[in-house]
Amino acid sequence: MRTPVTHPNVPLLKYAIREIVDVTQKLQELEPSYLFVRENIGDPVAKGWPVPSFLKQVLMDEIHRKGDLVFGYCHSRGIPEVRKWIVQYAKRFSPSSTLDYEYVLLTNGLGAAISSLYHMLRRGARILQPAPCYPSHSSMESFAAGAEPVFYNLDVVRNWEPDLDHMESQIKRHPEVAGILIVNPNNPTGAVYSEATLEKVIRLAERYQLMVISDEIYFRMVYHGLKHVQLTEMAVGRIPLILLRGTSKDVPWPGARSGWIEFHNVDLDSEYKSYCEAVKKRVLLEVCATTLPQTVIPAIYDHPEYENWNRTYNAGLEHNIDLIAEILGSTKGLHTNRPDGAFYMMPTFEEGVLNNHQTLPIKNSSARQYIEHEVAEPGMQPDKRFAYYLLASTGICVVPASGFSSPAPGFRITTLERDEVKLKDTYRRLSQAVTDYLKSA
Repeated sequence: MRTPVTHPNVPLLKYAIREIVDVTQKLQELEPSYLFVRENIGDPVAKGWPVPSFLKQVLMDEIHRKGDLVFGYCHSRGIPEVRKWIVQYAKRFSPSSTLDYEYVLLTNGLGAAISSLYHMLRRGARILQPAPCYPSHSSMESFAAGAEPVFYNLDVVRNWEPDLDHMESQIKRHPEVAGILIVNPNNPTGAVYSEATLEKVIRLAERYQLMVISDEIYFRMVYHGLKHVQLTEMAVGRIPLILLRGTSKDVPWPGARSGWIEFHNVDLDSEYKSYCEAVKKRVLLEVCATTLPQTVIPAIYDHPEYENWNRTYNAGLEHNIDLIAEILGSTKGLHTNRPDGAFYMMPTFEEGVLNNHQTLPIKNSSARQYIEHEVAEPGMQPDKRFAYYLLASTGICVVPASGFSSPAPGFRITTLERDEVKLKDTYRRLSQAVTDYLKSA
Protein backbone atom coordinates (compact mmCIF):
# COMPACT_ATOMS: atom_id res chain seq x y z
CA MET A 1 0.00 0.00 0.00
CA ARG A 2 1.13 3.57 -0.58
CA THR A 3 1.20 4.33 3.14
CA PRO A 4 1.28 2.20 6.32
CA VAL A 5 -2.24 1.67 7.68
CA THR A 6 -1.72 -0.40 10.85
CA HIS A 7 -1.84 1.56 14.08
CA PRO A 8 1.64 1.61 15.69
CA ASN A 9 0.18 0.85 19.15
CA VAL A 10 -1.25 -2.55 18.17
CA PRO A 11 1.55 -4.44 20.02
CA LEU A 12 0.20 -2.90 23.23
CA LEU A 13 -3.13 -4.72 22.82
CA LYS A 14 -2.98 -7.98 24.79
CA TYR A 15 -5.85 -10.23 25.82
CA ALA A 16 -4.55 -13.54 27.11
CA ILE A 17 -8.03 -14.75 28.09
CA ARG A 18 -8.94 -15.20 24.44
CA GLU A 19 -5.45 -15.65 23.02
CA ILE A 20 -5.13 -19.11 24.58
CA VAL A 21 -8.26 -20.10 22.64
CA ASP A 22 -6.10 -19.96 19.50
CA VAL A 23 -3.88 -22.64 21.06
CA THR A 24 -6.87 -24.88 21.79
CA GLN A 25 -8.03 -24.51 18.18
CA LYS A 26 -4.62 -25.52 16.87
CA LEU A 27 -4.51 -28.53 19.18
CA GLN A 28 -8.00 -29.53 18.06
CA GLU A 29 -6.84 -29.47 14.46
CA LEU A 30 -3.89 -31.69 15.33
CA GLU A 31 -5.99 -34.07 17.44
CA PRO A 32 -9.78 -33.88 16.86
CA SER A 33 -10.48 -36.09 19.90
CA TYR A 34 -9.16 -33.47 22.35
CA LEU A 35 -11.72 -32.66 25.05
CA PHE A 36 -11.11 -29.25 26.57
CA VAL A 37 -12.23 -27.96 29.95
CA ARG A 38 -12.50 -24.22 29.42
CA GLU A 39 -11.60 -22.49 32.67
CA ASN A 40 -10.43 -19.34 30.89
CA ILE A 41 -13.64 -17.35 30.23
CA GLY A 42 -16.13 -16.17 32.85
CA ASP A 43 -19.38 -17.18 31.16
CA PRO A 44 -21.85 -18.62 33.69
CA VAL A 45 -24.20 -19.81 30.96
CA ALA A 46 -21.46 -21.90 29.33
CA LYS A 47 -20.78 -23.52 32.72
CA GLY A 48 -24.33 -24.70 33.22
CA TRP A 49 -25.97 -21.91 35.19
CA PRO A 50 -29.52 -21.59 33.85
CA VAL A 51 -30.89 -18.21 32.93
CA PRO A 52 -33.63 -17.59 35.52
CA SER A 53 -37.16 -18.02 34.23
CA PHE A 54 -38.18 -14.57 35.45
CA LEU A 55 -35.55 -12.99 33.19
CA LYS A 56 -36.88 -14.86 30.18
CA GLN A 57 -40.39 -13.75 31.08
CA VAL A 58 -39.28 -10.12 31.44
CA LEU A 59 -37.75 -10.30 27.97
CA MET A 60 -40.83 -11.90 26.43
CA ASP A 61 -43.11 -9.33 28.04
CA GLU A 62 -41.01 -6.52 26.64
CA ILE A 63 -40.76 -8.04 23.19
CA HIS A 64 -44.52 -8.52 22.99
CA ARG A 65 -45.37 -5.10 24.37
CA LYS A 66 -47.53 -3.06 22.03
CA GLY A 67 -45.32 -1.25 19.56
CA ASP A 68 -41.84 -2.26 18.47
CA LEU A 69 -39.69 0.42 20.08
CA VAL A 70 -37.22 -2.08 21.58
CA PHE A 71 -36.23 -3.12 18.07
CA GLY A 72 -35.21 0.41 17.09
CA TYR A 73 -32.60 2.95 18.08
CA CYS A 74 -32.83 4.64 21.46
CA HIS A 75 -31.25 7.77 22.97
CA SER A 76 -27.54 7.80 22.18
CA ARG A 77 -26.52 8.04 25.85
CA GLY A 78 -29.12 5.52 26.96
CA ILE A 79 -32.87 5.52 27.53
CA PRO A 80 -33.56 8.51 29.84
CA GLU A 81 -36.01 6.55 32.01
CA VAL A 82 -33.43 3.81 32.55
CA ARG A 83 -30.73 6.33 33.39
CA LYS A 84 -33.07 7.96 35.91
CA TRP A 85 -33.73 4.52 37.40
CA ILE A 86 -29.98 3.96 37.73
CA VAL A 87 -29.73 7.22 39.69
CA GLN A 88 -32.38 6.02 42.14
CA TYR A 89 -30.81 2.56 42.24
CA ALA A 90 -27.45 4.12 43.15
CA LYS A 91 -29.11 5.96 46.03
CA ARG A 92 -30.36 2.67 47.49
CA PHE A 93 -26.73 1.82 48.20
CA SER A 94 -25.42 5.36 48.67
CA PRO A 95 -28.11 7.67 50.10
CA SER A 96 -25.75 10.67 49.93
CA SER A 97 -25.16 10.25 46.19
CA THR A 98 -25.71 13.36 44.07
CA LEU A 99 -25.58 11.43 40.79
CA ASP A 100 -27.44 13.14 37.93
CA TYR A 101 -28.95 11.03 35.14
CA GLU A 102 -27.25 13.28 32.59
CA TYR A 103 -24.00 11.74 33.86
CA VAL A 104 -25.12 8.14 33.42
CA LEU A 105 -24.16 6.56 30.10
CA LEU A 106 -25.44 3.19 28.85
CA THR A 107 -22.86 1.30 26.78
CA ASN A 108 -22.49 -1.93 24.83
CA GLY A 109 -21.00 -3.83 27.74
CA LEU A 110 -18.17 -2.49 29.85
CA GLY A 111 -15.81 -3.07 26.94
CA ALA A 112 -17.29 -0.05 25.16
CA ALA A 113 -17.30 1.94 28.39
CA ILE A 114 -13.64 1.17 29.03
CA SER A 115 -12.65 2.12 25.48
CA SER A 116 -14.50 5.43 25.71
CA LEU A 117 -12.95 6.36 29.04
CA TYR A 118 -9.37 5.76 27.94
CA HIS A 119 -9.74 7.16 24.43
CA MET A 120 -10.91 10.51 25.77
CA LEU A 121 -7.99 11.06 28.12
CA ARG A 122 -5.77 13.99 27.22
CA ARG A 123 -2.61 12.85 25.43
CA GLY A 124 -0.04 12.01 28.07
CA ALA A 125 -2.50 11.53 30.95
CA ARG A 126 -2.35 8.07 32.53
CA ILE A 127 -4.56 5.93 34.74
CA LEU A 128 -2.67 3.86 37.31
CA GLN A 129 -3.58 0.19 36.82
CA PRO A 130 -3.57 -2.69 39.33
CA ALA A 131 -1.25 -5.64 38.70
CA PRO A 132 -2.61 -8.20 38.14
CA CYS A 133 -5.15 -6.38 36.01
CA TYR A 134 -8.06 -7.29 33.76
CA PRO A 135 -6.46 -6.82 30.32
CA SER A 136 -9.33 -4.86 28.79
CA HIS A 137 -8.36 -2.06 31.15
CA SER A 138 -4.58 -2.26 31.00
CA SER A 139 -4.38 -2.89 27.24
CA MET A 140 -6.88 -0.23 26.24
CA GLU A 141 -5.31 2.36 28.54
CA SER A 142 -1.88 1.45 27.19
CA PHE A 143 -3.06 1.55 23.57
CA ALA A 144 -4.61 4.99 24.04
CA ALA A 145 -1.47 6.31 25.72
CA GLY A 146 0.96 4.70 23.30
CA ALA A 147 3.09 3.39 26.15
CA GLU A 148 3.31 0.43 28.51
CA PRO A 149 0.87 0.53 31.45
CA VAL A 150 1.80 2.15 34.75
CA PHE A 151 1.00 -0.41 37.45
CA TYR A 152 0.62 -0.58 41.20
CA ASN A 153 0.98 -4.03 42.73
CA LEU A 154 -1.65 -6.14 44.40
CA ASP A 155 0.01 -8.06 47.23
CA VAL A 156 -0.42 -11.82 46.84
CA VAL A 157 0.76 -12.44 50.42
CA ARG A 158 -1.96 -10.10 51.77
CA ASN A 159 -4.79 -11.71 49.82
CA TRP A 160 -4.25 -9.43 46.82
CA GLU A 161 -4.73 -6.19 48.75
CA PRO A 162 -3.47 -3.06 46.95
CA ASP A 163 0.08 -2.21 47.93
CA LEU A 164 -0.62 1.35 49.02
CA ASP A 165 3.07 2.24 49.43
CA HIS A 166 3.76 1.10 45.89
CA MET A 167 0.68 2.94 44.67
CA GLU A 168 1.89 6.19 46.18
CA SER A 169 5.43 5.71 44.92
CA GLN A 170 4.08 5.22 41.39
CA ILE A 171 2.00 8.39 41.70
CA LYS A 172 5.09 10.31 42.75
CA ARG A 173 7.25 8.74 40.06
CA HIS A 174 4.70 9.43 37.32
CA PRO A 175 3.29 12.97 37.50
CA GLU A 176 1.33 12.17 34.35
CA VAL A 177 -0.97 9.91 36.41
CA ALA A 178 -4.44 11.50 36.53
CA GLY A 179 -6.39 8.69 38.14
CA ILE A 180 -6.38 5.30 39.87
CA LEU A 181 -8.25 2.22 38.69
CA ILE A 182 -9.84 -0.04 41.33
CA VAL A 183 -11.52 -3.32 40.34
CA ASN A 184 -13.67 -4.43 43.29
CA PRO A 185 -14.61 -7.27 43.58
CA ASN A 186 -11.50 -8.04 41.65
CA ASN A 187 -11.03 -9.80 38.35
CA PRO A 188 -8.71 -11.78 38.15
CA THR A 189 -8.09 -12.45 41.87
CA GLY A 190 -11.54 -12.51 43.50
CA ALA A 191 -10.37 -10.11 46.22
CA VAL A 192 -12.90 -7.83 47.95
CA TYR A 193 -11.59 -4.61 49.48
CA SER A 194 -12.41 -3.38 52.96
CA GLU A 195 -13.58 0.08 53.93
CA ALA A 196 -10.18 0.74 55.51
CA THR A 197 -8.39 -0.09 52.25
CA LEU A 198 -10.73 2.03 50.14
CA GLU A 199 -10.39 4.93 52.58
CA LYS A 200 -6.62 4.87 52.06
CA VAL A 201 -7.09 4.95 48.29
CA ILE A 202 -9.45 7.91 48.60
CA ARG A 203 -6.96 9.78 50.78
CA LEU A 204 -4.23 9.24 48.18
CA ALA A 205 -6.58 10.52 45.48
CA GLU A 206 -7.38 13.58 47.61
CA ARG A 207 -3.73 14.26 48.37
CA TYR A 208 -2.63 14.10 44.75
CA GLN A 209 -5.83 15.49 43.18
CA LEU A 210 -6.66 12.34 41.23
CA MET A 211 -9.89 10.78 40.07
CA VAL A 212 -10.77 7.17 40.82
CA ILE A 213 -12.29 4.73 38.34
CA SER A 214 -14.03 1.87 40.17
CA ASP A 215 -15.00 -1.17 38.10
CA GLU A 216 -17.77 -2.81 40.15
CA ILE A 217 -19.33 -5.18 37.64
CA TYR A 218 -19.27 -7.93 40.33
CA PHE A 219 -20.48 -5.81 43.26
CA ARG A 220 -23.50 -8.02 43.93
CA MET A 221 -21.30 -11.14 44.14
CA VAL A 222 -19.60 -11.12 47.56
CA TYR A 223 -19.22 -14.17 49.84
CA HIS A 224 -18.11 -15.46 53.23
CA GLY A 225 -20.16 -12.96 55.19
CA LEU A 226 -18.49 -9.91 53.68
CA LYS A 227 -20.28 -6.88 52.26
CA HIS A 228 -19.46 -4.76 49.26
CA VAL A 229 -18.35 -1.35 50.54
CA GLN A 230 -20.00 1.47 48.63
CA LEU A 231 -17.21 3.68 47.39
CA THR A 232 -19.81 6.17 46.15
CA GLU A 233 -20.91 6.90 49.72
CA MET A 234 -17.33 7.28 50.93
CA ALA A 235 -16.36 9.56 48.04
CA VAL A 236 -19.21 12.09 48.25
CA GLY A 237 -17.78 15.61 48.28
CA ARG A 238 -14.21 14.27 48.32
CA ILE A 239 -12.95 12.96 44.97
CA PRO A 240 -14.04 12.68 41.33
CA LEU A 241 -15.36 9.12 40.97
CA ILE A 242 -16.32 7.05 37.93
CA LEU A 243 -18.28 3.85 38.55
CA LEU A 244 -18.63 0.99 36.04
CA ARG A 245 -21.48 -1.49 36.42
CA GLY A 246 -23.64 -3.71 34.23
CA THR A 247 -25.70 -6.85 33.71
CA SER A 248 -23.05 -9.17 32.29
CA LYS A 249 -22.49 -11.57 35.18
CA ASP A 250 -24.98 -11.40 38.03
CA VAL A 251 -28.13 -12.17 36.05
CA PRO A 252 -26.45 -14.14 34.21
CA TRP A 253 -26.65 -12.61 30.76
CA PRO A 254 -23.15 -11.88 29.42
CA GLY A 255 -24.43 -11.88 25.85
CA ALA A 256 -26.60 -8.86 26.61
CA ARG A 257 -23.50 -6.65 26.44
CA SER A 258 -25.19 -4.09 28.64
CA GLY A 259 -23.15 -1.86 30.94
CA TRP A 260 -23.08 1.68 32.17
CA ILE A 261 -20.85 4.50 33.39
CA GLU A 262 -21.73 6.67 36.39
CA PHE A 263 -19.89 9.99 36.78
CA HIS A 264 -20.06 11.01 40.46
CA ASN A 265 -19.10 14.32 42.08
CA VAL A 266 -18.91 16.06 38.72
CA ASP A 267 -18.81 19.58 40.17
CA LEU A 268 -15.78 18.95 42.38
CA ASP A 269 -13.28 19.76 39.64
CA SER A 270 -13.73 21.70 36.39
CA GLU A 271 -11.16 19.61 34.51
CA TYR A 272 -12.92 16.41 35.59
CA LYS A 273 -16.26 17.82 34.46
CA SER A 274 -14.76 18.70 31.09
CA TYR A 275 -13.50 15.11 30.80
CA CYS A 276 -16.96 13.73 31.64
CA GLU A 277 -18.45 15.86 28.87
CA ALA A 278 -15.81 14.56 26.46
CA VAL A 279 -16.72 10.94 27.25
CA LYS A 280 -20.40 11.79 26.70
CA LYS A 281 -19.51 13.06 23.21
CA ARG A 282 -17.49 9.93 22.50
CA VAL A 283 -20.44 7.71 23.44
CA LEU A 284 -22.62 9.58 20.94
CA LEU A 285 -20.47 8.11 18.15
CA GLU A 286 -21.68 4.62 19.11
CA VAL A 287 -25.19 5.69 17.93
CA CYS A 288 -26.70 3.89 20.92
CA ALA A 289 -26.28 0.87 23.14
CA THR A 290 -28.42 -2.19 22.39
CA THR A 291 -31.99 -1.16 23.11
CA LEU A 292 -33.65 -4.31 24.46
CA PRO A 293 -31.08 -5.17 27.15
CA GLN A 294 -31.04 -1.66 28.61
CA THR A 295 -34.82 -1.39 28.46
CA VAL A 296 -35.26 -4.33 30.85
CA ILE A 297 -32.60 -3.36 33.41
CA PRO A 298 -35.13 -1.92 35.90
CA ALA A 299 -37.49 -4.87 35.46
CA ILE A 300 -34.67 -7.33 36.18
CA TYR A 301 -33.29 -5.81 39.35
CA ASP A 302 -36.68 -4.72 40.69
CA HIS A 303 -38.24 -8.11 40.02
CA PRO A 304 -39.58 -9.72 43.22
CA GLU A 305 -37.66 -12.93 42.45
CA TYR A 306 -34.29 -11.33 41.78
CA GLU A 307 -32.92 -11.02 45.32
CA ASN A 308 -33.71 -14.63 46.28
CA TRP A 309 -32.33 -15.85 42.98
CA ASN A 310 -29.13 -13.84 43.51
CA ARG A 311 -28.68 -15.25 47.04
CA THR A 312 -29.03 -18.80 45.72
CA TYR A 313 -26.64 -18.08 42.86
CA ASN A 314 -24.05 -16.59 45.21
CA ALA A 315 -24.37 -19.51 47.62
CA GLY A 316 -23.62 -21.92 44.78
CA LEU A 317 -20.60 -19.91 43.67
CA GLU A 318 -19.31 -19.64 47.24
CA HIS A 319 -19.58 -23.43 47.54
CA ASN A 320 -17.54 -23.86 44.37
CA ILE A 321 -14.89 -21.45 45.59
CA ASP A 322 -14.49 -23.31 48.86
CA LEU A 323 -14.15 -26.68 47.10
CA ILE A 324 -11.55 -25.43 44.63
CA ALA A 325 -9.60 -23.52 47.29
CA GLU A 326 -9.42 -26.67 49.41
CA ILE A 327 -8.06 -28.76 46.52
CA LEU A 328 -5.55 -26.25 45.18
CA GLY A 329 -4.66 -24.94 48.64
CA SER A 330 -3.14 -28.31 49.52
CA THR A 331 -1.05 -28.47 46.34
CA LYS A 332 2.65 -28.22 47.08
CA GLY A 333 4.33 -25.39 45.19
CA LEU A 334 1.16 -23.26 44.91
CA HIS A 335 -0.01 -20.31 46.99
CA THR A 336 -3.81 -20.07 46.82
CA ASN A 337 -5.84 -17.17 48.20
CA ARG A 338 -9.51 -18.01 48.70
CA PRO A 339 -11.58 -15.44 46.79
CA ASP A 340 -14.34 -13.48 48.54
CA GLY A 341 -16.05 -12.13 45.42
CA ALA A 342 -16.69 -12.53 41.68
CA PHE A 343 -15.96 -16.00 40.26
CA TYR A 344 -12.22 -16.09 39.65
CA MET A 345 -9.20 -17.38 41.50
CA MET A 346 -5.51 -16.81 40.83
CA PRO A 347 -3.20 -19.39 42.43
CA THR A 348 0.46 -18.43 42.16
CA PHE A 349 3.59 -20.53 42.10
CA GLU A 350 5.95 -20.28 45.02
CA GLU A 351 9.16 -18.46 44.27
CA GLY A 352 11.80 -20.49 42.48
CA VAL A 353 9.74 -23.61 41.70
CA LEU A 354 9.41 -23.00 37.95
CA ASN A 355 12.09 -23.49 35.32
CA ASN A 356 12.23 -23.84 31.54
CA HIS A 357 12.89 -27.59 31.56
CA GLN A 358 9.67 -28.79 33.16
CA THR A 359 7.13 -30.66 31.04
CA LEU A 360 3.99 -32.76 31.11
CA PRO A 361 3.37 -35.82 28.91
CA ILE A 362 1.53 -35.12 25.64
CA LYS A 363 0.25 -38.24 23.89
CA ASN A 364 -0.17 -36.85 20.40
CA SER A 365 3.27 -36.39 18.85
CA SER A 366 2.17 -33.56 16.56
CA ALA A 367 0.61 -31.73 19.50
CA ARG A 368 3.79 -32.26 21.52
CA GLN A 369 5.95 -30.85 18.73
CA TYR A 370 3.64 -27.86 18.41
CA ILE A 371 3.78 -27.09 22.15
CA GLU A 372 7.55 -27.57 22.28
CA HIS A 373 7.90 -25.10 19.42
CA GLU A 374 5.62 -22.56 21.09
CA VAL A 375 7.31 -22.66 24.50
CA ALA A 376 10.73 -22.27 22.88
CA GLU A 377 9.73 -18.76 21.84
CA PRO A 378 12.19 -16.19 23.27
CA GLY A 379 10.88 -14.49 26.38
CA MET A 380 8.24 -17.16 27.08
CA GLN A 381 6.86 -16.52 30.56
CA PRO A 382 7.23 -19.55 32.89
CA ASP A 383 3.54 -19.60 33.84
CA LYS A 384 2.53 -19.39 30.18
CA ARG A 385 4.80 -22.35 29.52
CA PHE A 386 2.98 -24.29 32.25
CA ALA A 387 -0.44 -23.30 30.87
CA TYR A 388 0.50 -24.59 27.40
CA TYR A 389 1.72 -27.94 28.72
CA LEU A 390 -1.32 -28.24 30.98
CA LEU A 391 -3.65 -27.59 28.05
CA ALA A 392 -2.02 -30.12 25.72
CA SER A 393 -1.58 -32.77 28.41
CA THR A 394 -4.92 -32.58 30.26
CA GLY A 395 -7.22 -30.40 28.13
CA ILE A 396 -7.65 -27.97 31.03
CA CYS A 397 -7.53 -24.40 29.73
CA VAL A 398 -6.35 -21.75 32.19
CA VAL A 399 -4.96 -18.26 31.63
CA PRO A 400 -1.37 -17.58 32.75
CA ALA A 401 -1.14 -14.91 35.44
CA SER A 402 1.44 -13.11 33.32
CA GLY A 403 -1.41 -12.45 30.87
CA PHE A 404 -2.82 -10.18 33.58
CA SER A 405 0.55 -8.51 34.23
CA SER A 406 0.75 -10.30 37.57
CA PRO A 407 3.82 -9.60 39.72
CA ALA A 408 3.86 -13.33 40.55
CA PRO A 409 3.65 -16.29 38.11
CA GLY A 410 0.52 -18.40 38.32
CA PHE A 411 -2.77 -18.87 36.52
CA ARG A 412 -6.33 -17.58 36.62
CA ILE A 413 -9.25 -19.96 36.73
CA THR A 414 -13.00 -19.52 36.83
CA THR A 415 -15.01 -21.00 39.70
CA LEU A 416 -18.21 -21.46 37.72
CA GLU A 417 -18.48 -25.18 36.96
CA ARG A 418 -21.97 -26.18 38.12
CA ASP A 419 -21.44 -29.96 37.88
CA GLU A 420 -19.73 -30.73 41.20
CA VAL A 421 -18.41 -34.10 40.06
CA LYS A 422 -16.79 -32.49 37.03
CA LEU A 423 -15.51 -29.59 39.13
CA LYS A 424 -13.75 -31.88 41.60
CA ASP A 425 -12.33 -34.02 38.81
CA THR A 426 -11.01 -30.97 36.93
CA TYR A 427 -9.26 -29.45 39.91
CA ARG A 428 -7.87 -32.71 41.25
CA ARG A 429 -6.37 -33.31 37.81
CA LEU A 430 -5.07 -29.75 37.76
CA SER A 431 -3.52 -30.20 41.21
CA GLN A 432 -1.85 -33.42 40.10
CA ALA A 433 -0.60 -31.76 36.92
CA VAL A 434 1.04 -29.00 38.98
CA THR A 435 2.74 -31.65 41.12
CA ASP A 436 3.91 -33.63 38.10
CA TYR A 437 5.11 -30.54 36.26
CA LEU A 438 7.17 -29.25 39.19
CA LYS A 439 8.74 -32.70 39.70
CA SER A 440 9.57 -33.21 36.01
CA ALA A 441 12.84 -31.25 36.07
